[in-house]
Amino acid sequence: MKTPIVTLTTDWGDQGFFVGMVKGVLYSMIEGVQVVDIAHHIEPFNVMAATFVVKHACTGFPPGTVHIIDVASSHSDEHPFVVVKCRGQYYICADNGLPAMAFGNDIEDVSRIPVNEKGVYNFAAYNLFSLVAQKLLAGASMRDIGPQHTTLMQRTLPGYIQQGDYYRIYVHYIDSYGNAYLGMSYREFEELRQGREFSLMVRDQEIHEIMASYYQQHTYNDPRRRMRLTISATGLLELAVKESCLTRLLGLKMNESVLLRFK
Repeated sequence: MKTPIVTLTTDWGDQGFFVGMVKGVLYSMIEGVQVVDIAHHIEPFNVMAATFVVKHACTGFPPGTVHIIDVASSHSDEHPFVVVKCRGQYYICADNGLPAMAFGNDIEDVSRIPVNEKGVYNFAAYNLFSLVAQKLLAGASMRDIGPQHTTLMQRTLPGYIQQGDYYRIYVHYIDSYGNAYLGMSYREFEELRQGREFSLMVRDQEIHEIMASYYQQHTYNDPRRRMRLTISATGLLELAVKESCLTRLLGLKMNESVLLRFK
């Protein structure tokens, strides 16, 4: 990779000094580096939201890219700091369930990052993860970083389950527009549908069609009637309201579920 790339995915927000501190040390240590902001407004300590963002926003970068993920990354024996190699890219984070949920069987290797007992890692992205990124971009191997880590914490990112004659689909993520990404892909939806009509219950609202996009025209003044089921860029089913905020209208939240029935 001609230009070294480091990405940042965090729950820091952009009102403090944290982003600037980490960018400064990365630019100082790694010649020619390009630092890319993925997201800094993930809900604090929300590993599920961070998993969704990393899975869908980071995996398309070129091989050799280093990703720093600082969400719920306090160090402990149960949640050590690790480097995960997946599809030729490197992810520096805590073993808090995110690596297993985001990458699953695509993980190539995992190294535990040694922690100096005398070191202070209250801001690991600044004084530890940045050093690991420098080593990786200088050509260090996974074993140069630390010993192999073979027991990743296992957590489940809920998708959907069948219950009798309907499917309970969980909300994986809420974006900045208030749109909800569901834990069922369009491909899975069509495989289950087999050409049948369907009904999707979202709180007290019911949807009977899937639209190509949320830009499709509408004729309703009531925003609740403008709610639509569409296909997101991630390939997952998405709930949105044209020219309004679905989650503000209905109060839908992450990990809540909607009900799908086929007729």
